[in-house]
Amino acid sequence: MKKISSVLGDILKISFLLFIVGSGIAATAHAQDLYQIEQTFDHSFDISELKVNRGWDVHLRQAPKGSVTRVVVTTPCANFFEEGEEPDLIKVQKSSKRDGGYEVLSNQSMPRSTRVDIITHQPIKYIDVCSGARLTIDRWVSDSVHFDFNIDSGAVVVIDSMVNPGSTTFMVYDATLDLRYFRGGRLNIWNYRNSRITEGDIQTTIPHRNEPAKEWKLHYFNLNFGIDLAQPMLNDSRYNSPYNTYYGLTGHIRMTSNDMAINRLMSWNFGLDVSFSVLQLDNAVKIDGSSLVLDPSYGATPPRQSLYWWSVGLPFTLKFSFGKWGNPYLGSPLRGLYATLTPTLNFKPRLETRTLDEDSHWNTDHERVDILSRFNLRASVGLNCSIGGLDKVEFFIDLLPSFRSSADAPQTRMYGLSFIF
Repeated sequence: MKKISSVLGDILKISFLLFIVGSGIAATAHAQDLYQIEQTFDHSFDISELKVNRGWDVHLRQAPKGSVTRVVVTTPCANFFEEGEEPDLIKVQKSSKRDGGYEVLSNQSMPRSTRVDIITHQPIKYIDVCSGARLTIDRWVSDSVHFDFNIDSGAVVVIDSMVNPGSTTFMVYDATLDLRYFRGGRLNIWNYRNSRITEGDIQTTIPHRNEPAKEWKLHYFNLNFGIDLAQPMLNDSRYNSPYNTYYGLTGHIRMTSNDMAINRLMSWNFGLDVSFSVLQLDNAVKIDGSSLVLDPSYGATPPRQSLYWWSVGLPFTLKFSFGKWGNPYLGSPLRGLYATLTPTLNFKPRLETRTLDEDSHWNTDHERVDILSRFNLRASVGLNCSIGGLDKVEFFIDLLPSFRSSADAPQTRMYGLSFIF
């Protein structure tokens, strides 16, 4: 019996215990020596994610609360356990103030028949099984949590027994899922391409879904609210433009469909966007036919003037996910990138003019003026995030002129930033 001390990464101290498991099975003609190495983990933060890289046969079992995590590796080859040759198997990293993750590193040289048993009480909520890996969950009982599985192409996941009263989702990408026993609340299985799904004894409080996710299917709409900070691209006094603005503000009510997957990292959606815009003008203007022109008649007491209008758009969005790096269980505030094209119908705006009379009272007049392009096409690029209540931040620009040419200014496009909640 040989004891080897080693350090794994920068944060773990692992003690290895080497012994022969089975060298004398009398009834077996081709008996084979098996060797085990045991690693113990102790850390001050909870583990919410498990990632299994290629080349391993991993078995996950639940341990009593309060116990340390144990990893037992069983292999027919003892060469890897020579002094100074012990393999680095598990990486532990802290991803937020409270949570972290286990990562079973890729198997570079050990026999593929090597088995890795992970016995832990950690509150794992997200499991990523990479291409060429195999994971078996012998028995797992969760509190009512949102449990997510991502199973890459060619991977195999076997669930002998799982209980989760919350929501459990399997994203299976041309892989194998064998779900033998399951009890829970909501169960969703998304089958991409030619995944092989086997279901055994399954009971859920909500009827579960097992659907081919390669088909684009509309399931629901989300409701969001947004604010734009916008201005004309040529917002410069040298152009003497009637559209020069002190500020531009737009409020949005946006309905967006569920994301419909193209592949594991890419998806698309569509929606309906109703917005109301306010553009406070810097220069005094007046209506001249179907355009605005500068009005110098007010002298030293110019009016306060603003443009108001409604718009309706149909946004189409292509999204790119950051994958595991954007997983909320890792504490990451960034989820992915997206690009949107929005055909937009603009309604005729009103010009509001407020003037101060001799009695220091404000008088307000409203006039309709047909200065906006009736149809436009807005392009935007954005970032999916989770910062406070903020859901998205995007930069946008009108691809067509927003206003007709007026005074000495060329055709003007609006651009700015959007904040979606």
